[in-house]
Formats: sequence, C-alpha cells, structure tokens
Amino acid sequence: MRKVIPFERRAAASNTLGHVEAKCAHRNLRLVEQGGIVMCTDCHITLSPFWALSMLSEQYALSMAHIDRLKSRIQLADARILELSRELDAMLPAKRSPNKSSTDT
Repeated sequence: MRKVIPFERRAAASNTLGHVEAKCAHRNLRLVEQGGIVMCTDCHITLSPFWALSMLSEQYALSMAHIDRLKSRIQLADARILELSRELDAMLPAKRSPNKSSTDT
C-alpha cells in the first residue's frame, strides 16, 4: 500500500501576473527556503519562480547595457580631457621645467 503525504495548499501566481494589481512591480523578492517559494516583500504575493528569474534576468541585461553606456561616456570624457590638455599646453608660452613647482617665483 502507498502512503499519501498531505501537503498544505499553496496559491501560485501565473506567469503573466494579470490578476495582480498593477501598482506593485514586484522588485523586492524574498525566497522562502521551506517550499522553494518566491514572494514579493511589498505586496506579499506568491510569485512564479520562472517569472522571478526572467524578471531578474531582464534587470541584469538592462544594468549591463547601462554600464556599457557609462563606460563609453567615460572613454569620450577621457579623450576630451586629453584633447583639452593638449590645447592648453599649446597655449602656454613656455613649458615649465619639471623641477620647479608652481609656487616658486
């Protein structure tokens, strides 16, 4: 004879989250180790682990794209600084000797 193990019922959200209020974006997730449940800490809704993983994956991709944009802006700023530095050096009438400090007269 087989033994039937009773499990308590758990509500699981669908992947579309169409029935959940649109006010919560479910950005603050909490993992409940007992039962492997993903919950939103803001609205206390049980979420689909697949939905949570795909949402985190999208956030990661957006963050990486933002980092790439910031890196390119830094490279452009560095190039502009070097260009302006060269222009400033060209404007100076005579180069200072490296041994003298700017406070020496």
